[in-house]
Amino acid sequence: MMDDFENQDWVKFGVAAALTRQYGADERQFMEELATMLENAMPGEVELKKHGGLFSKKTLQSVSVTLEDFRYTLEDPGHGPLLAMRTKIVRGIALKTEEMTISDWLEAFGAALEDRMHVSSAAREALSRLVDPLG
Repeated sequence: MMDDFENQDWVKFGVAAALTRQYGADERQFMEELATMLENAMPGEVELKKHGGLFSKKTLQSVSVTLEDFRYTLEDPGHGPLLAMRTKIVRGIALKTEEMTISDWLEAFGAALEDRMHVSSAAREALSRLVDPLG
């Protein structure tokens, strides 16, 4: 089964590159799809912040997930491009948060997800649906 996983086109292409392609199509839609994929793949490990009132539609404001020693956060400020941040976590304490370009964030996050996929079949399956929805 792992051989089949390794031979899929989107894995050969690279997780970061596939995420970048998805992001380029529609960044806010990408954020929604990423949040859904992460919730399915890693229940209880994803933090979503939504805003909206009682009479207005709730929209996703940010998605955060911790992989290894970093918390990756993608935030929608409401206008303009999304904001990408990575926070160094040591023994549960956030030490340093750095704002990153989207391309650098996608590359770092994609590499961390790729590492996670090798040990988690749920993450592998959910990510395959995100980066290859027709497959």
